[in-house]
Amino acid sequence: MRKTIRLAGVVLLPVMAMQAQAIEFNILAGGNLWKASPSGYIQGKATESPLDVKDKLGLSKENQNYFFVQLDHPIPVIPNLRVSRTALDFTGNNTTAFKFLDQDFSGDLHTKVDLSHTDVTAYYRFLDGITTFIPFINLRAELGLTVRQFDGEFEVEGKTATSGGKSVTESISLSAPLPMGYAGLRLGLPLGLSIGANINAISYSGNRVSDATADLRYQYDGFPLIKPGLTAGYRSFDVKLDDLKDTYGDLSFSGAFFGAYLRVGF
Repeated sequence: MRKTIRLAGVVLLPVMAMQAQAIEFNILAGGNLWKASPSGYIQGKATESPLDVKDKLGLSKENQNYFFVQLDHPIPVIPNLRVSRTALDFTGNNTTAFKFLDQDFSGDLHTKVDLSHTDVTAYYRFLDGITTFIPFINLRAELGLTVRQFDGEFEVEGKTATSGGKSVTESISLSAPLPMGYAGLRLGLPLGLSIGANINAISYSGNRVSDATADLRYQYDGFPLIKPGLTAGYRSFDVKLDDLKDTYGDLSFSGAFFGAYLRVGF
């Protein structure tokens, strides 16, 4: 993890000066509805069998929400800022039997997988000047760091072999900050259209988190300071846990999203 942060810092140093090319000052706020489909497995302990989130836990595709506020400015050295919130909460019901956290569950079970998180991303913009060489095309790149605060959990509720017919709940808390490298690219096209992609990622000690998004945007520029826009795209969020707080898992959440935003500034 330290190597990732140091490397990002070295790369960012020359980028700070390049941000002076940008002349925009605006605030961007919006939200998306993400139709996320879960896949993969969770394993409470190394000695227990992996639990498929669909076949065993009964999870399925659900609508999730994403909201963000972003500040872009032309001041060198000081990074731009984006704060976002993703609700990633799945619930399932299934009649099955399995072992989780040393408990032998069986019968009608209720499960919950919650990986909701808040991101704070500090980033620098560069390559804005390339529009001089390619008419009608605006290319922008971003590079920075994200701190992702998870506030979720894995939970199983149901009867066990030793509960005497009473319902028992076992859960694993997932509340921890995680630093990640961030990179983004957006290509502005004529008629208010643009295409873009970004990724937040980190890998350390067998654990891995990557969150990638690609989208198409339309922005109406008919107003002087207020510019509404629509967006549609695809998001893929992957998590691999290798003995993180005695938890194991390999999870993926992916699907299309649709949303809107409002840009205020110049």
